Amino acid sequence: MGFFDKLFGKKEAPAAPRPDSIATEYVDNVVVAPSTGQLVAMPDIPDPVFSGGAMGKAVGIKPSKGIVYAPVSGVITATMPGSLHAVGLNSDSGVEVLIHVGVDTVEMKGDGFAGFVEKGEHVTAGQPLISFDLAKIAAAGHSDCVITVVLNGDDYASVDPVDAGSIEAGQPIIKLAD
Repeated sequence: MGFFDKLFGKKEAPAAPRPDSIATEYVDNVVVAPSTGQLVAMPDIPDPVFSGGAMGKAVGIKPSKGIVYAPVSGVITATMPGSLHAVGLNSDSGVEVLIHVGVDTVEMKGDGFAGFVEKGEHVTAGQPLISFDLAKIAAAGHSDCVITVVLNGDDYASVDPVDAGSIEAGQPIIKLAD
């Protein structure tokens, strides 16, 4: 905060409170749901980059709550400074995962998003990574689909997403086999 801001009373917005972690059991080569909601099969994800598999096998979740939890235990490899809509992880067993909140939400420049982790940080499956405001995403005219992508699926014999239906954060959504 600068001198004039102090003088004229401009205050920084308070940081979003960090949600509690959820209980989930980390298992090598399993990716758990980062959000609670309805599963969206890869072909139905409302973004052709993800639905077409350009980045790898993916699963979407139409969220009922605005929180993204770590889908694996591992190291944060990428965050999106300024927009806070995506995070990359490298699991302790070597699975590379991207979590992307919404479609074209980068245009929101972080409005309605809060991040709780930084690049290089080790996280545990179930730890909160991002919170987001479902109403702000809808008001901006964007899809709020939470997309989970296995970026290095070619390193595995199989990458098997679960079938569509309701899912709770922390339940398995993708199983990989060596």
